[in-house]
Amino acid sequence: MKSKWKKGKTHPLQDIIQEVRKVFINMGFDEVENQIFIPEGDVYKQYGSEAPVILDRCYYLAGLPRPDIGLGKKQIAAIENIHPGFDFDEFKKILRGYREGSVEGDDLAEEMVNRLGIGMDKALRIIDLIPEFRSITPIPSRITLRSHMTAAWFPTLRAMQDTHELPLRLFSIGLRFRREQRVDSTHLRVHYGASCVVMDDGFDIDDGKKLSDKILGDLGFRNIRFARKKATSNYYEKDTEFEIYSNDLEIADCGMYSRVSLSNYDIGHPVFNLGFGLERILMIRSRKEDIREILYPQFYKPLELSDEEIARQVKIKIKPKTEEGKELVKLLVREAKRYSDERSPCRFRVYSGKLLGRKVDIDLVERERNTKLLGPAALNEIYVYDGNIYGVPSDVGKFAKELTGVKERGIKVDFSYIDAVMNLFVANVENLIMGGDKAMGETSAVVVSYAPNGKIRGYMQIKMAKTPADLNIKIGSIVRRFITSKNKGIYIRGPVFTALEVIVD
Repeated sequence: MKSKWKKGKTHPLQDIIQEVRKVFINMGFDEVENQIFIPEGDVYKQYGSEAPVILDRCYYLAGLPRPDIGLGKKQIAAIENIHPGFDFDEFKKILRGYREGSVEGDDLAEEMVNRLGIGMDKALRIIDLIPEFRSITPIPSRITLRSHMTAAWFPTLRAMQDTHELPLRLFSIGLRFRREQRVDSTHLRVHYGASCVVMDDGFDIDDGKKLSDKILGDLGFRNIRFARKKATSNYYEKDTEFEIYSNDLEIADCGMYSRVSLSNYDIGHPVFNLGFGLERILMIRSRKEDIREILYPQFYKPLELSDEEIARQVKIKIKPKTEEGKELVKLLVREAKRYSDERSPCRFRVYSGKLLGRKVDIDLVERERNTKLLGPAALNEIYVYDGNIYGVPSDVGKFAKELTGVKERGIKVDFSYIDAVMNLFVANVENLIMGGDKAMGETSAVVVSYAPNGKIRGYMQIKMAKTPADLNIKIGSIVRRFITSKNKGIYIRGPVFTALEVIVD
C-alpha cells in the first residue's frame, strides 16, 4: 500500500552537520562526544589570568534546593477541606523522600496520587498550598555550560593519551552556549561548532595549516588565506593562532594549543586545533545576512512561495466519492468541450448509464436564447505567475497582453474551470442518489424534484463566478496570506454559465 505521507524536509543545519562529519571521517578522524558541562576550574587551567573575563560569557548551572517542608494549621485545614480524611502521616513520608532525593520533583504529584489515593487535580491543589515550593530560589554551582569546544578537548585528550596510540585525530560537533549581551542577526546564545584536534609529536602549525586547507576545501571553500591573529587566545601558543578566510570571508580559526595549558592537564604532546561555526558557513553559503532565518525560519523567515508552490495549493474542493463518479467527470468535461460553442437554447444527452446502482441520464443544457452551451469563462485555464493566480482563456489572442505573458511564463495548474465545475456537479448527483437533502458547494444552484415512482430530477447550474469558491476551487490559507502580504491578486472569476439536468430512475 502506497504511503499517504510525502517525504519530509531536513533542516539545513542538520544537513551540514552530516556533511562535515563525512569530511572528517573520510580524512581519518574519529568522532568523539565532548562534555557539555565544564567545571569553572577548567576555564582557569586553559585561560589563566584571562579566565575571569572569559567566564563572563559563560552560563553557570543552578539548581533548586529541596526545602524542609512543615505543615501549619492553615495548610492542614485547607488540605482537609480539599480531601476529608487525608493521610497526613503518609504525606509527610512523601515530603521527606522528596527532601532526601528518593522522590524526584517531577514525580511528587504522581507519588501523592498513588500513595494517598487522591486525584491529580487534588494533588496539584495541595502542592499549591505549600509556600516553600513557590519561594524556592536557584542556587548556582561552579559548573558552566560549554562556551567553546576547546574547553572540552583538554579533558578528552588527557583521558585518551595513555590509552590510544599517536597520532590522535579526533573531531566533535556540538552546541556552544555563550551569554551574549544581545541576540540579533549575527549573535546567538546557542550555536553549533565543529572542531578537530591532532595530537602527535612533531606536528606543527604548518602541518595544521595544510590540514585546514584540505578540510575546508572538501567543504567547498576556495582561495583559502591564513591571517595571524595579533592577540592570541591564552590556550593557544603565542603567534600560532590564525584566522582563516575564503574569498576574504572569515570562516574558521586554528592554532597550536599552549604548552602551559596542556601541562595543566599533564598532556605531553603537541596538539593542533581547528574550529569553525556551522551557522557561519550556512550564512556564507546561503548569502543570508540574518542567521536566525536559517536556524529558526518558523520565527524569522518571511513567508516566500514560488509560483510552483502556489500552484500546488490550488485544488478542486469537492470531488465525487466513487470511481464511477470520477470517470463520469472526465466524460462530462470532454462532452462539454465538444459542444461548448453550440448555440442556445440547446440540450445534449451526454450520459446514459449506471451510477451507484441507479439508472442515470445526464443532459448538458442551456435554456437561455441567443447564447452558447457554455459561458465565455467556462473553459478558462488556471495559471500562477509572479505570485498572482489567474483564470486565463484558452485563446488569449483577443485579451490583454498581460494574459499572454501569464500563459507563456506562468505555471499551469493541472485542472481548469470546467474540471472543477463538473467535479461539483457529479458529487451532487452522487449525493442525490444517496439521499442527501442539501446541495454540496457554496453557490451551485441545485433544484430537485421527486416523482411518485421514485424518479429524481435535478437541475444544476453555475452562473457568474465571483470567487474561486463559486467554481468549486479551494486555495490554501497560507497561499492566501502570502498573496495578501505581497499585494498580489487572485483573478479566478468570470461568466461560467454551465448547467446540466439529471434524471435518476
